Amino acid sequence: MSLKLSKNRVNFLTKLIVDHIEKSDEIDYSEDLGNIRFKIYHFIMDELKMFEDIEIQARDKIISQKKNIPEGSRDWEILFRKYTGEQLDKLGKLWD
Repeated sequence: MSLKLSKNRVNFLTKLIVDHIEKSDEIDYSEDLGNIRFKIYHFIMDELKMFEDIEIQARDKIISQKKNIPEGSRDWEILFRKYTGEQLDKLGKLWD
């Protein structure tokens, strides 16, 4: 599930999004494009941090099990998907 993007990659993505907004006749905006790009950047970074935190919680939950479950094993993968899925469901987020 791990989704890691560098700050440079996020900057690149925000530039693509803002360029699309600027060229689109279907999108109206009243705010400065620099501010829009800034907000998109922080939204993406916040979402990535949230996913990272959920992954850490799932790993901690698996490690705390009485039975030793080696990372990368089938059981570990099943539990990891289950625990991350539960957290994402609570937040109303989708991930697959």
